[in-house]
Amino acid sequence: MVGSASAKPRSQKANKVRAILAGGLVLGIGAAFTLAAWTDNEWVFGQSDNGGGPGTKVYQMQQNTWTGTGGTAAWSDQPDRNGGALTFSVNADNLVPGSTVYAPMQLRAVAGSEALVASLTEAEQSLPIDGVTNTSQLYSALRYEAKQGVPSSSCNAAGFGPVQNANIIPAGSTLNTISVPGAATNISLPRGDNATPGTAVDICFALTLPTDAPSSLQGQKTVPLWKFSSTVGLP
Repeated sequence: MVGSASAKPRSQKANKVRAILAGGLVLGIGAAFTLAAWTDNEWVFGQSDNGGGPGTKVYQMQQNTWTGTGGTAAWSDQPDRNGGALTFSVNADNLVPGSTVYAPMQLRAVAGSEALVASLTEAEQSLPIDGVTNTSQLYSALRYEAKQGVPSSSCNAAGFGPVQNANIIPAGSTLNTISVPGAATNISLPRGDNATPGTAVDICFALTLPTDAPSSLQGQKTVPLWKFSSTVGLP
């Protein structure tokens, strides 16, 4: 009995020691997370091989519809309907069956732009459509043709015909005809440099009222729209 009594305090003491040790281990772990550390950071930034950050090229064209004072070039960006005024020759509002009128324009790549390949991608009638100033009947009856390489001075009956193999739109096309993708109808716009635009490409439109146009078209007008586009980048 004496031996048993003396063993019990030793067991309790051992338990207390283990508890203290355990507590010390927990304290030790907590202390490890609060120790100070030395830190050294290294940052990097992205740049091109020419210096500065990565960047993009410029692909932008602009138009000249020869509406400047005295017929001088009036270059502008016209990304929205109705855009620049493509002015057809004298008496364009007095067409008779078999008559053709002409309108010159130009496209070019702006200064700083890369070379471009453009095409005529949309053709439609302006809105609103009414019964006199913009009729669908006259729009449907008219035919057109468009060529590149015809300068403004030759955008007429005498100068238009002799220019061969330059059709953007073939003769006799309805006004809603667009160019078929391909080398034959593409318009190549060369690049210039950072200060000078690329060389302009001349375009001439020929608008014809067919010889079989009905007399019901007399006194009507219409407003056709065309859009040239150049695209770059992955689809």
